[in-house]
Amino acid sequence: MAEFDDAQQPFFSVVMCCNRDDGYIHQAIESVLAQSFSSFEFIIVLNRCSDELYDSVVEIKDSRILLLRTEIGQLSFNLNFGVNSAKGKYIVRFDSDDICHVDRLEESYKLILKDPATDIVAGSCRIIDAAGRVIGARVLEEHNWRSKVSYSNPFVHPAMVIRRDLILSVGGYLGGFQSEDYDLWIRLAKRIDVKCVFTSFPMIDYRVSDFQSKGSRQAYAEVASYFLREFLIEPSLSRLLNVFLSVFKVFLKSKK
Repeated sequence: MAEFDDAQQPFFSVVMCCNRDDGYIHQAIESVLAQSFSSFEFIIVLNRCSDELYDSVVEIKDSRILLLRTEIGQLSFNLNFGVNSAKGKYIVRFDSDDICHVDRLEESYKLILKDPATDIVAGSCRIIDAAGRVIGARVLEEHNWRSKVSYSNPFVHPAMVIRRDLILSVGGYLGGFQSEDYDLWIRLAKRIDVKCVFTSFPMIDYRVSDFQSKGSRQAYAEVASYFLREFLIEPSLSRLLNVFLSVFKVFLKSKK
């Protein structure tokens, strides 16, 4: 078991936001608390949730949990609230319908220990269905993520580890209701000093279910607005092409 030698400050802050329970949140929480690496805190931000959900999470007694509650439903706001409240050097993103692999934090720590200049750890994932059956995988390999972000999301957001001070330095999460991570990647891609390490290690089981908004027209429209913003700030042919491509996806790839 890997250990971090600073007892005063957790190395990782796991940040999870949730506004409803689709039947998976307690399994998700248990998978974080079962981590083989011990130097972490677990920040759970419940937002516009029912009293029943809040009470059920309050009942979980673990000193590593910091439970917060807000009445603002926007995910980016609650992520920022969690990041702002965090004490760890690195933010570990996680969602309430996924499952953390028991060695997720330990594997992340080993990668960072190997190269302390690491700003981002981009993890891979297994894909599971609503019943928890493995139906696929997304394996990330080293690639030019700055180039790829122009036409697709290069990361699995709930499998990411990001330096807290890096998130704060770019203004935190800013965009949208359903695509706040993509906006962050677009802004970070402009920073040539940001170092990202990719790993094929499956950090999480990423759940695909009918409850998700992934692929919705609103999400695609938000991404198109980010690229339009970037084009207006610094016009170029490549950025204009990004705008056209993202608008094209709104009508041909999104769910109605």
